[in-house]
Amino acid sequence: MRAIVATMAFSLLAACGGANSRDVTEVAATGDNGVSLRNLVDTPIAGDGAERYKLEGVAIPTPSDPRSRYELLRQRRTAAGTTIAILRQQRGTKVAYARTELDCERGLFHIVGVADTRAHVETYTAHDGPLRPTEGMPLRQELSRFICERGDA
Repeated sequence: MRAIVATMAFSLLAACGGANSRDVTEVAATGDNGVSLRNLVDTPIAGDGAERYKLEGVAIPTPSDPRSRYELLRQRRTAAGTTIAILRQQRGTKVAYARTELDCERGLFHIVGVADTRAHVETYTAHDGPLRPTEGMPLRQELSRFICERGDA
């Protein structure tokens, strides 16, 4: 049973890697599934139909990815002191959602789930590893800065 769950998880995670996805065996060996926020709309996880969503989000300025529109739909503080944020990425009519976790005090970030709808992102998982620094990842830095500043307001 454990092997089946692991195989299914690796298949989903590999699909979430978009254009930068790696071979599933490499993913399994490194423990990094290659989930890329920048490329979510280019993966099979993305939904087609920008008209499906009604929940308005707050636009996040992302100069590092001018082709996409990122919106913060919801954020909440956890008992552990981290922040969970639901994000939507839209490029054309393609839409994808990500559930992220941030540690604003320590400047750490990771993806907890990805999906084609806001409802699904709450339950689907696609961990991209543990919370880690955003250095060298401009999109994650921009998203983190916006979310953390908003949380302090």
